[in-house]
Amino acid sequence: MAALHARLLRAEWRHHPWRQAAAVMAVALGVALAFAVQLVNASALSEFETAVHAASGAPDFSVRPRDGLLPEDLYPRLARTPGVAHASPVIDLPVALHGADGQPHAAHLLGLDAFVAPFISPGWLVQPDAHAGADAGGAPLSALDPDVLFVNAAARAQLGPADHATLQVDGHWQTFAIAGRIAAEGPPLMVMDIAGVQTHFDRLGSLSRIDVRLAPGARQEAVMGVLAAGPDVRAAAPDEAALRMARLSQSYRVNLSVLSLVALFTGGFLVFSVQSLAVAKRIPQLALLGVLGMSGRQRRTLVWADSLMVGAIGGVLGLALGTALAAAALRALGGDLGSGTLGGSAPRLQWSGLAALAYGALGLASAFAGGWWPARAAQGLAPA
Repeated sequence: MAALHARLLRAEWRHHPWRQAAAVMAVALGVALAFAVQLVNASALSEFETAVHAASGAPDFSVRPRDGLLPEDLYPRLARTPGVAHASPVIDLPVALHGADGQPHAAHLLGLDAFVAPFISPGWLVQPDAHAGADAGGAPLSALDPDVLFVNAAARAQLGPADHATLQVDGHWQTFAIAGRIAAEGPPLMVMDIAGVQTHFDRLGSLSRIDVRLAPGARQEAVMGVLAAGPDVRAAAPDEAALRMARLSQSYRVNLSVLSLVALFTGGFLVFSVQSLAVAKRIPQLALLGVLGMSGRQRRTLVWADSLMVGAIGGVLGLALGTALAAAALRALGGDLGSGTLGGSAPRLQWSGLAALAYGALGLASAFAGGWWPARAAQGLAPA
């Protein structure tokens, strides 16, 4: 019986290729849109989380202002607070980096205490070049030079072989020598001695945040209680920025997902139309098959098999097309598809086999659902 089904299906596809192709493309487009949206969302959020981790390190928590900047004199108080193992003052500035291609690129500049910051994040440990730091007493002390930068691999890729970097902050361009590198991954990131950032970018007496690593057994509430009488500050979790950005981008991600599911539903409806038309045109053939001994259940299985073939081919094509669409969208528009909610960066494509299986199954399900009623109609035909 399986051989008979295969022969009948081949005949149907051979005699009506364009009708079947239309159903396949409808399913493929629905799967492609849904899968592309999933890939773009996953890639963008993964890249943003990497960027947040690179710029925030791995503290137990951060002390941040509720508004504006932190006063610098809060740092020594916090560092002396019982239960605090390490407190690292940070100035975090979004900057425009003048790249080797002549275009500005989004980047982050961190002002850090080179002796404390590596205890919060090993990726912030500066690695001076052998020739660096001549004015500061040699390479080992170049981390204290307030006029030099240390860059990660992404920033170095934007700069090319240049030994200097030009940054724009608050509308002003400044150029600094590059004295070495840092191991932090993610988007372009640069590190400078915190005193240099305060001096060059008019941040004297202020900080963006203070990262805190607690001593064993210490509690965050006890540390923050000591600061309750001070300035208006709050404790922030390390992943707070990533969660906030996920919430900001949630509406556009939901809208795109709904749009893609509408396309998938349209594909299922087109399968329904194609199969209904096919059953209507094949009523004499299906009735004759009933006379020749094919049961109603077998005729129903024949139509379902046709629908599943449409879904399988459309699903595979849709996954390939969705991957290509996602890669093109990330490259051309960035992870936020031009909305600005994720900074407009172009993250690497995060392909997921599990997601591919899920959306491929959705394509099969939509085609099967589209063929359900036509198959039931074929089952109910009386033999000729």
